[in-house]
Amino acid sequence: MSTVKRSVFVSIVFFALFLCVSLPSAQSAEATGNAPVMVASQTATIPLTANAVTGAAETECPYKLTLKTAAVFLYREGNNKNYHLFTNDPLEVRSHDLNLGWATGTDDSIMLQNQCYGVELRYLGAWDWSASKHGLYEAAAAPIIYELYAKDKSWLNNGELNFHWWPCANDRYSLLMGVRFLRLSEGLNAGGFTSDPGGSEGGAEALSTVNQLWGGQLGVEGLLFGKRDQGFSLDGIVKLGMFHNGIHNKVSGANYVDSVLVSSGSESWSRAKTTVLGELGLNANYAFTKNIALTVGYEFLYLSAVAIVAQEYSTQSTIFQGARAGLNISF
Repeated sequence: MSTVKRSVFVSIVFFALFLCVSLPSAQSAEATGNAPVMVASQTATIPLTANAVTGAAETECPYKLTLKTAAVFLYREGNNKNYHLFTNDPLEVRSHDLNLGWATGTDDSIMLQNQCYGVELRYLGAWDWSASKHGLYEAAAAPIIYELYAKDKSWLNNGELNFHWWPCANDRYSLLMGVRFLRLSEGLNAGGFTSDPGGSEGGAEALSTVNQLWGGQLGVEGLLFGKRDQGFSLDGIVKLGMFHNGIHNKVSGANYVDSVLVSSGSESWSRAKTTVLGELGLNANYAFTKNIALTVGYEFLYLSAVAIVAQEYSTQSTIFQGARAGLNISF
């Protein structure tokens, strides 16, 4: 089964699970909340919206503002293939030497909603994926020193504008649609030098690629357990979208003899791919008050096709996953 088909199948399964868990609870809560209550006739009545002292009607603000901020710790999946990247006999650097591992970042959003509709702005970013290798070898038969180094860095920036719709009178789940921009950048610097009593020579390279994804997405967000403003609760979100990926690559290099530059050059090129993006989030929350809750959870982000420098600019699927911890504040 192709990568796209697998991602679509997995997302459909997640959508079905969300609806199976959230929809019955939402409908049950709505039915209970709307059940008629019989009240015995009284000689005198006071309107429920009247102020006990002045008699003036109290009106509740129809809008709700929610701020979410969290630190994220994301692990980036390693390089699929172990390409031979650089060599300075007998030293070498391969793709698996530059698997990027963990990075820290932030996940922040703001949402304004009324009873049925809401608009959300969100930023997700991680900036310090890094991996390096350095080798130094001194030949025993002759006073020759070989040196080789490589350092790979990557960073992710993501922005979203989503529109939510709550089909039920309560807010146990919402459907969403929106637009999204994601930028995945990479830079790889490498160099190798050989030194002997007569002098030294070598070269350095700088390689970079930028994946810029634009597109739309659909999703569902649901409260799976508990109440948002009371004690413990569990919620989750699933998103799936199709994106245009504009890929921009560049490579530059220079050669040196006795630390003097003798030649240099650079080249850049661009291409485009269609990329499927899927996201899953699960969060456990504890509400200290009606307006403030602590949240910890799991974040999963899947990209079906992005260019990777350490894969010789070829495209591969990439997974980011890890933990998040922060606060939800509502007004």
